[in-house]
Amino acid sequence: MGKLKANLRMYKDFIGGYIKYRDKIKKADQWINKYAEVKGLSVNPHKMYLTNLKIWLAENEEIYGQRICPCFEATGDKKIDRQLTCPCTYAAHDIEVHGTCHCNLFGRADLTADEWKEQEKRIMKEYRIPLHIQGNIVDTRNVPKDDYRGMDVPDPVHQLKQALNQFNGTFQMIVEREQSAKNIVGYCKIKDITAHYEIKEDYYLVTIQK
Repeated sequence: MGKLKANLRMYKDFIGGYIKYRDKIKKADQWINKYAEVKGLSVNPHKMYLTNLKIWLAENEEIYGQRICPCFEATGDKKIDRQLTCPCTYAAHDIEVHGTCHCNLFGRADLTADEWKEQEKRIMKEYRIPLHIQGNIVDTRNVPKDDYRGMDVPDPVHQLKQALNQFNGTFQMIVEREQSAKNIVGYCKIKDITAHYEIKEDYYLVTIQK
């Protein structure tokens, strides 16, 4: 029953995001297809997955003011965040190694449907790790890091998205960096969820009230 509720919440979030950002989603096709054409790449052929990526890009643009890659949160460092802005500067390396960029938006021109699916499975495995939960507190620290970027995978915002499908009431999140706390509050704001953070001795504690 818990998994069913989580799936229903994700589907509801997908529909809500599509309605909210439908104009931006349509406009995204233009720069996505143009970039793929110029670079000799293909675009993810799976419609729902691709639409999700466009929704996440639109959300990130609303939160950060930039089209930060759907796989990562903003760092607060202008130079790094420019590099993370989609199409990110890391994409060429990822495509060379895996056949697709990290979020699976762009891929090699000769990528087969099965190869696309394999890369989607790979990224889902990276992000759907068990959360570190004690009571109603999610500790976002000590997760794996992306080998190339040296950034958390999943980052605190992605852990928040997972936690929102697991908690029904108020819960808290421990984060290592203040920027991550700000990012969580920013994401909650666009979802009409109350959130605030406080500074502790060696971490930041974010309280989310659904």
